[in-house]
Amino acid sequence: MNPQLLGRLKVVGVLVALFVVPLLGGRVLPDRITGIESQVFATGICLAAAALALNLVMGYAGQISLGHFALVGVGGFTCGVMTAATRMALPYLLSVPAAAVVGAAVGLLVGVPALRLRGLYLAVATIGFSYAMEKSVFRARSLTGGSSGIEIPRPIANTFVFLKTMDYLGIIFVIFALLWLVDVNVTKSRVGRAFRAVKASEPVAASFGIDVGRHKLFAFGLSGAFAGVAGAMYGPLVGTVNAGSFNYQSSLLLVVVVVIGGLGSRVGVVAACIVYAELPRVLIGIFGTRLRGWDLVLGAAGLMIAVRNHPGGVAELLADRRERRTAEEAEAASAADDTGEAGAAAPSLPEMPRPATVMRNRPATTGPMLSVADVSVRFGDLYAVRAASFDVRAGEITGLIGPNGAGKTTLFNAIAGLVPVQSGRVTFFGRDITNDPPHSRAAAGIGRTFQGIGLAKDLTVTENLLLAQHSLAQYSGAEALTGFGRTRRVEAELRERAREAIAALGFEHKAEVPVRLLSHGQQRIVELGCVLLTAPDLVLLDEPSAGMSPGAAENLAVRLRDVRDQLGRTVLLIEHNLPLVLDVCDSLTVLSSGEVIASGAVDDVAQQGDVITAYLGEAVPA
Repeated sequence: MNPQLLGRLKVVGVLVALFVVPLLGGRVLPDRITGIESQVFATGICLAAAALALNLVMGYAGQISLGHFALVGVGGFTCGVMTAATRMALPYLLSVPAAAVVGAAVGLLVGVPALRLRGLYLAVATIGFSYAMEKSVFRARSLTGGSSGIEIPRPIANTFVFLKTMDYLGIIFVIFALLWLVDVNVTKSRVGRAFRAVKASEPVAASFGIDVGRHKLFAFGLSGAFAGVAGAMYGPLVGTVNAGSFNYQSSLLLVVVVVIGGLGSRVGVVAACIVYAELPRVLIGIFGTRLRGWDLVLGAAGLMIAVRNHPGGVAELLADRRERRTAEEAEAASAADDTGEAGAAAPSLPEMPRPATVMRNRPATTGPMLSVADVSVRFGDLYAVRAASFDVRAGEITGLIGPNGAGKTTLFNAIAGLVPVQSGRVTFFGRDITNDPPHSRAAAGIGRTFQGIGLAKDLTVTENLLLAQHSLAQYSGAEALTGFGRTRRVEAELRERAREAIAALGFEHKAEVPVRLLSHGQQRIVELGCVLLTAPDLVLLDEPSAGMSPGAAENLAVRLRDVRDQLGRTVLLIEHNLPLVLDVCDSLTVLSSGEVIASGAVDDVAQQGDVITAYLGEAVPA
């Protein structure tokens, strides 16, 4: 059976076990389903909706939020203000989209610190948000009714009131199914891939043309919308909401179930929520009331075990075993095509498919493609690069060499926009790009590789090739969330282009293997394939032969000439393998202590006394 089809059937089976059976049980066997049981199950669904919200921002985008249940409170109070008889007394169905809008707005505010803060500092900021909401905003009498809170009525359809929890369970299940569908659309679109790239590495994401700050805010806004809807589901279920309904402990509970279920795993976090909602009643049923409250202890223990052994939770454990089995099968099926470093030669780099949609308006210029003029980069009082100047001409391979610590990678990052320039200018086709953000430079036609492999290593080969085409996926965020409009057509085109690239690279058997399970040489080939897939005019290669055997490095020289001669790309190359540099480069620029000490033709630069003293050690014939 097709592995993808089998995986989908497993997901359907889990959903049936979690939702459909209890719902049918409530209708077919009403005597066996008590009001308490339906209330517990409904609470589990509401918690699952909130968990999907947190999973969006933590599991997909990798942004820490420890006060997320406050956003659920925003949705709950919005629903109360709109539907309560003493307030606006509007229909319940109007309150759900309103809760989503208000939740998204507050989520954007929470996400603003994520533009500057990371890790522990962002966690502290989200804790402060939750504390402020619980202790002040949720206690404001004009908004929330003060300490007594707001009574939220159950929905009404004509004259029918959904007083029974089993009846209301049907409504929240439909709403949850819509959230689930939107979440699925997100993960299959350019938006979800961008989230996961930001989680993997912000510089790598920017090199693929992803606006990192914008997608961080989008993740928090979308997560806030999900949380707002979860609050609108939860409010009528409990009947009355106040500040105590959305305390900080609930936010920690949400983190626990998401981590244990599996960060980034939709099915895992939902299953964990349903289990956790049922756990207190199960413990009391088995051991009596003496174990009341031990569900919190068990949750904390599960969290510690998950963080210690599998930070991605149960879902990561299962996925890791499945992925390694897939990698082993792929390796066995394509052993002859292995491109590892153990003496095996890398396969010839094929002519990558050139996207017909890449249309870049270039100004008429006869000068160099890239010009670096008096660029200085400083970290505190230390100059990593000082007044560096050199040009890269179209159709050439230019080498950027120098001893360790000379500032080569810092200068690369300045060209790519990853570090700010204190002085000087960087121009590309005659246009000043000194102040352009990294994603704009990538979209303008500058692609790059990284010394430490610039890929999202938890994604598969196919997903990385799709991610590399982010700037070509011309459809809106709304289309991505709904799956309508241009989404399906564009995604089909991107997947076809990725499939062609995989076939050209000879990676058909490894298409669904996570990049982290590939050898170093194979990762290099995938990275270069990702860079070339969008036909950049200038390719920045940061030590491409690092970790390769001498035989593979020789083969790399042939591949680099193919990039220049067959694909028509211009290359700027950082490399410590001097024979490789002298073999393939048309011109050289030499850095020493952050300053350019020589720049020009290879034959001339290699024999200069300053270069020999600073780097080569002795005269070397070009």
